[in-house]
Amino acid sequence: MNYEINQLVQYAINEGLLDIDDAEYAVNQIIHLLNIETFQKESINEDFDFFDVLSKILEYAYENQLIPSRRISDFDNFEAKLMDAFLPRPADLNRHFKQLYKDAPIYATNYFYHLSQKSNYIKTKRMEKNIHFQYEGQYAPLDISINLSKPEKDPLQIAMKHQSDEFDYPKCPLCMENVGFYGNDDHASRSNHRVVSITINHEKDAWGFQYSPYSYFNEHAIILKKEHIPMQVNSTTFDELIDFINRFPHYFIGSNAGLPIVGGSILNHYHFQGGRASFPIEKARVLSHYKKAKVEIEILDWPLSVIRVVGNNEYKVLDMVNQITNYWKDYTNPDLSIYAYTEVPHNTVTPIVKLHESKYHFYIVLRNNLTTKDRPYGLFHPRESYFHIKKENIGLIEVMGLAILPGRLESELDEIKNILLNNENLENYPHLNYHRDWILSMQRMEFDKDSIDEFLHEQVGSIFEKVLEDCGVFKKSDRKAFIQFVEKAIL
Repeated sequence: MNYEINQLVQYAINEGLLDIDDAEYAVNQIIHLLNIETFQKESINEDFDFFDVLSKILEYAYENQLIPSRRISDFDNFEAKLMDAFLPRPADLNRHFKQLYKDAPIYATNYFYHLSQKSNYIKTKRMEKNIHFQYEGQYAPLDISINLSKPEKDPLQIAMKHQSDEFDYPKCPLCMENVGFYGNDDHASRSNHRVVSITINHEKDAWGFQYSPYSYFNEHAIILKKEHIPMQVNSTTFDELIDFINRFPHYFIGSNAGLPIVGGSILNHYHFQGGRASFPIEKARVLSHYKKAKVEIEILDWPLSVIRVVGNNEYKVLDMVNQITNYWKDYTNPDLSIYAYTEVPHNTVTPIVKLHESKYHFYIVLRNNLTTKDRPYGLFHPRESYFHIKKENIGLIEVMGLAILPGRLESELDEIKNILLNNENLENYPHLNYHRDWILSMQRMEFDKDSIDEFLHEQVGSIFEKVLEDCGVFKKSDRKAFIQFVEKAIL
């Protein structure tokens, strides 16, 4: 184990995680963690694979009963604590981030993202297993990913998480309390987790900036309020989004809608998501275009109901965004089953902001979380006949055209391929029963056996597109009503 520890230390120095002056300190942290009493320095001259070295060390820890079981969570907890030995303390990281930020915001985020990757906080190796493909579709090419890194969630359980136990510690996965937290059955390992303090909308250091451990897109960041308060979407939210873009112009930022069903998976903690990425929604065609109050207002040809406000003056953009949002929040159209209120409000928006050619592009996605007896998961939620592909809430990321589909689909699609190619009896696959109608419909289709994978990907993409259409408050057939809504909203 002595050689592997030397390799790990050399890796940390090579990747800039560890200053050579801190090497002895880091070694002592590691040998204590591994319950080793002696250590000798060795020269590391050959190339080696970091993940192989890490795997050997973790296996040693398990064999010596330092890791209690072979559960992934137990290995992750120990690994995170191991890597924590190479990371700066949060205050030191903050100082370095702010120093780099003075030169250029992109220097600061490049450094922090590199640190998060090379410390294996961002699970790059695990994410390589994810499956990615595109579906051309009728709106714009949609990006489809089958996520093998995280389990599928039930939307009803997500709604229940809106209420957290005040005695929980940490209160939720986004709380600042997670920094350095070892991990347990309810909370993931966070020993190597770091959050940078940032100022948004004049609230000095009241916000945290971190990266997602399971990045769905490039530099997938989470921007969170340090105070544990529920999600909200209002005029202050829009100010905060714009201010973040002003501070980090190379990123986009967006918010989930803040209500159950149309909200994100963590509704009890106010946060945004951002990153350095482009999305299919940006390529959507413009159906109608208006100019008013020195901004442009565009109705997009998209499966959900999307309005884009474009302008180079942030205050003019914000005025129009607030005007449209306020009109939507009180909008009711019984003919389309859109109700702003029953006992509670139902209309909200998913806001997204990005700078493009020095102009603010502010996307307003109209959302409604009304439930009915026939649609208990939500009238504008994917219908249950599509749950075999996508059951989770359609949040910010899917709204932009990036599907995050459950990992179970990897093995299920392989079995479905076998059924289609060999005309097998479905009764031999009872665990695929929720795919039954879909499989039967594909058996009636013509397809090239040599390109069966592409055929299946196209069918999956088609369902995801329909899932997005289900979430649209104005359907494709309701475009006249959508245009009328926008024209009244911008008066």
